[in-house]
Amino acid sequence: MEVTCHCGNIHLKLPASPSEVGQCNCSICRRYAALWAYYSPEEITVSHTKENTVFYIWQDHEVEFHRCNLCGCITHYVTTPKCDEQILAVNMRMAGHEILKNIPVRAIDGASR
Repeated sequence: MEVTCHCGNIHLKLPASPSEVGQCNCSICRRYAALWAYYSPEEITVSHTKENTVFYIWQDHEVEFHRCNLCGCITHYVTTPKCDEQILAVNMRMAGHEILKNIPVRAIDGASR
């Protein structure tokens, strides 16, 4: 399965559709309104047609939030080596409605961390 940003510049190839997505309420995820599907970085192929992603990293330096530099869509995040677990989380808001409507949403209380 493949998802793309709005302009089609960033492509994320996933091994399969996720069985669920996480909706986190931490200070950044609630602003991004993302629905995260979690994978190992080796499972996902990220490519671009015109420009590579740019990323924002917050004070704890544990997560890089990547976005398309052309249309601005948050496409994914990756954990940095500071984290114990290496994760590439795909923003499933990049998927079509026909895919999302059948995937359960799990609430994640990141605001309490």
